[in-house]
Amino acid sequence: MATTVNTETLRRLKSEVGEDTVTVLLTVFSDELSQYHSQLSGSPSIEQVREISHAIKSSAASFGADDLAEMARECESRVKQGQQEWMTHHLDELTEMLRGTASTYREMAVEQNFINSLT
Repeated sequence: MATTVNTETLRRLKSEVGEDTVTVLLTVFSDELSQYHSQLSGSPSIEQVREISHAIKSSAASFGADDLAEMARECESRVKQGQQEWMTHHLDELTEMLRGTASTYREMAVEQNFINSLT
C-alpha cells in the first residue's frame, strides 16, 4: 500500500521549525510509528488499539500522513462504539499502514532532495 504524504503540511512544518529540526522530527515520527506497529502486531487488547489509534490520529495529521490519520480516527471511533468485530477485521490494514508510513517517512528524513523541495 502506497503512503500518501501531504507535502503542504510538511512545508508548513519545515517553515515553522527549520530544515534540521524537520529532519529530526521525521525520524522521530517514523520511529514512533514503528513502535506502534510492533505493539499492534502481537495480540493487542481492544483498549490498546483504542489508545494507539488515538495517539496516531493527531501525530499523523501533524506530519501530513492524512490517510493514516483518517484510518486511526476511524479505528478509535469504531472501538468507542463497541464495534470490536470491525476492528478485528481492519487491524491488519492499520498495522500495514503503520509499517508503510514509517518506512516512507524514514526514507524522506534522509533524502536531502526531498527536504530541499519543501520550500
